[in-house]
Amino acid sequence: MAPPYALDALFCPEEHWEDQEQEQQQQQRYTNLTNEDLFWENDELISLLAREKPNELFQIIQTNSSLAAARRAAVEWMLNVITHYSFSALTAVLAVDYFDKFLSFFHFQTDKPWMFHLAAVACLSLAAKVEETHVPLLLDLQVEVSRYLFEAKTIKKMELLVLSTLQWRMNPVTPFSFVDHMSRRLGFKDHICREIHWWCERTILSVILESDFMSFLPSVMATATMLHVFKAMEPHLDVEYDYQLLNILKLDKGNVEECCKLISDASRRNSHQFKKRKFGSVPSSPNGVMDVSFSSDSSNDSWSVASSVSSSPDPLTKKNRALDQCFVDIPR
Repeated sequence: MAPPYALDALFCPEEHWEDQEQEQQQQQRYTNLTNEDLFWENDELISLLAREKPNELFQIIQTNSSLAAARRAAVEWMLNVITHYSFSALTAVLAVDYFDKFLSFFHFQTDKPWMFHLAAVACLSLAAKVEETHVPLLLDLQVEVSRYLFEAKTIKKMELLVLSTLQWRMNPVTPFSFVDHMSRRLGFKDHICREIHWWCERTILSVILESDFMSFLPSVMATATMLHVFKAMEPHLDVEYDYQLLNILKLDKGNVEECCKLISDASRRNSHQFKKRKFGSVPSSPNGVMDVSFSSDSSNDSWSVASSVSSSPDPLTKKNRALDQCFVDIPR
C-alpha cells in the first residue's frame, strides 16, 4: 500500500479553485504602474486641470430660453449628421464645444435661426477635420433635413470666423480627456479601458443635448460619468472607486453627486431620441478593435472608439447585460 502522503499528492484542493480564478480575473483587470508611469501621469493630470475651463455660455442661456432652444436644435442636428457618417464621439464633443464657445462670443439674433445653423455646420466641419480620417464635402455634410442649405464658400467664411474667435485653439480639454487618464490611473488594462471608454461615450452622447451639464467642468463630468458607468457595471462598484476618483482629482463630492443625478435623469429622458442614433457598433474581434479606431496626432484626446474585446473573460465584460439595461440599445 502506498503511504498516505503519496495518495494525498493526487488530490487537488478544490475549495481554492474559485479563489484562484477570482485572483486571476483581478490580475487580468489591472496592470501595474511604475513610479515613472505615475510621474508622467501626474504631469498630464496637472496639465489637464490647468487647461480645463467653465462653459461661459451657460450663464447666458439661463436667462435666454430662445437661445437655449436654438442651441438644442443645432446640437441635435450635428448629432444626426455625426450618426449619418459614423463619426467618433470625440468629434461630437468637439463640435459642441466649438459651437458653445463661439456663441458665448457672438450673440446672434434669435429671429435669424439660419445664423445658428450656419455656425453649427462650420463647427461640425472643423471638428471632423480635426478628428476624422475621411471628411465629406461641405455640401455633402448637410445631409440631414434642414430649412437651410449653404454654399461651400459661405461655410468656409464662417469656419474662418470660428477659428479666429477661438484663437485657433482646437484641442480643448473634454470629459474624454479625463476618462482616458483616469482609466489608466486606476490601473485598468487596455481592453478594460476601451470598454469603460465606450460606455462613457454612450453616456455623454445621450446627455450632450442638455444645457444643464454646461455648468460642470470636464473633470466633474468625466468623474460623474465614470461612476454612473461603474454603478451600471456592478452594484457598489461605484462606491469602490468613488473615493479614488475624488481623491486623485481633488473634486467636491457634492458637485459630482449632483452631476451624477443629472446624468441618470437625462439618460432616461433622452433615451428615445438616442435610441435612433447609431454611433458605431462594437467590434467582435481584436482585429475589429483596430478597424474602428480613430486617432489624430493633432489631438491629445484621441482614443479608440470601441468596446473592449478580450480573449480571456473578466468581471467587467460580464456586466454588459446590466449596462444594456441602463442605456438604450445600440446594435453591436
